[in-house]
Amino acid sequence: MTGFWTLLGPDFAGKSTLLRQLRDERACQVVSYDDWCVAERFPAIRRLRREWVLDVYPRVGEEYSPAAAVAMLRPIVRHLHDQVAGAADDIPVIVDSYYYKLLVKCRLLGLVHERTFAEWRALPQPDGVIYLDLPPEVAWERAQWGSRLNAFEHYGPVPGWEGFAELQSRMRPAIMEEIAGLPLVVLDARAGQRTVAAEAGRVLASAVVAP
Repeated sequence: MTGFWTLLGPDFAGKSTLLRQLRDERACQVVSYDDWCVAERFPAIRRLRREWVLDVYPRVGEEYSPAAAVAMLRPIVRHLHDQVAGAADDIPVIVDSYYYKLLVKCRLLGLVHERTFAEWRALPQPDGVIYLDLPPEVAWERAQWGSRLNAFEHYGPVPGWEGFAELQSRMRPAIMEEIAGLPLVVLDARAGQRTVAAEAGRVLASAVVAP
């Protein structure tokens, strides 16, 4: 399996924007389950992600058990793994969040299925992690003060500052615990898009060893 890096960060840190820049301007291969990356080639993954956020997660404890909800995410994580496995080994490969953010969010929001978590942790690990750091206050502004949030981005039944800030603040140390021991580059997501893309591009370019 080819080497790869993982891009992580809180919600609204600008990961999708950075990934597009790395793909278009730095010739990186991007692996993601965001709509812009899967809508045409992998519509089933797009539908699964969308229905999970809109239908499954909001009804956990009523129509779906926590274990069932977590298990429904397994095809998404497997898709990321399979895309990395089929990637070329002569260009940088960057994976959007891999399994880390899903696992951390599930745990923090009370969705626990240790068998699935163990399966994810047994997957090949990245060569390193780029973490886009962003204070919750700035992320809240980028989320248009809550109007852009989905249910998987905050605590509580309705979006609000306190529930959003609490989840985002807890995510950072939980993610750092999951990636402990991996090479880590932290970038300030408040810097300009060009600056962040240039720094991330340099990291990825240096990670590719010429044959």
